[in-house]
Amino acid sequence: MKTIYKILLLVAIVGLVWVSVESIMNPIRFKKEKGTREAAIIAKLIDIRKAQIAYKQQFNRHAGSFEELINWLNNGQVPTVRKEGELTDKQLEAGMTEAKAVEIVAKARRTGDWKEAEKEGLVSIVDGQRVYFTRDTTWSVAKEGLFPEGYDVNSLAIVPGTNEKFAMDTASVETASGISIKVFEASVPYEVYLQGLDKNLIKNLESVAETINRYPGLKVGSLKEVNNNAGNWE
Repeated sequence: MKTIYKILLLVAIVGLVWVSVESIMNPIRFKKEKGTREAAIIAKLIDIRKAQIAYKQQFNRHAGSFEELINWLNNGQVPTVRKEGELTDKQLEAGMTEAKAVEIVAKARRTGDWKEAEKEGLVSIVDGQRVYFTRDTTWSVAKEGLFPEGYDVNSLAIVPGTNEKFAMDTASVETASGISIKVFEASVPYEVYLQGLDKNLIKNLESVAETINRYPGLKVGSLKEVNNNAGNWE
């Protein structure tokens, strides 16, 4: 009997040790996995913000849905400015502007007379070639102008690590001075992107968010205030 008691006691001790270790390690593993998942999601939210800002610059409003935004990324165009040369502080202090510099260089190219452009320091010789101040605007497919080659814009709505989609909506917010500002918000709650992790720890996060009146998850932009398209992780 004593042997049995000793075995049971040993099992109980091992069990208690395991429970103690797990009580320490589980939150650590949770935090690490949460950080890994959130890093990928934040990167995607930043891309959504980038696309929405470019869309608004062109249409004076945000895309009302991912379908609309993705269609524009695939079929729309964005301007790209090719820059050659920079104005020095001395040139700027003398009243030179980029618009004026472009005009002077354009005139020189048109007439073949480069004296004024050279006098203003807008021309230089590099490897025997004349290099002049340039600001040329070209148009490219929106997704190519905004994202790296091979970027899959068709998956822009998908939350990384899941098959779920980000929630996204637009609105107009009136400022204290009575000005109406167009805003957007894209978000995903804890319960979606932390699926498979400790449910109690997820509930704790949600409880804390509710206590401090914070969105329980990750989001960029806001439908309630003008926040310059900030993410709630920033």
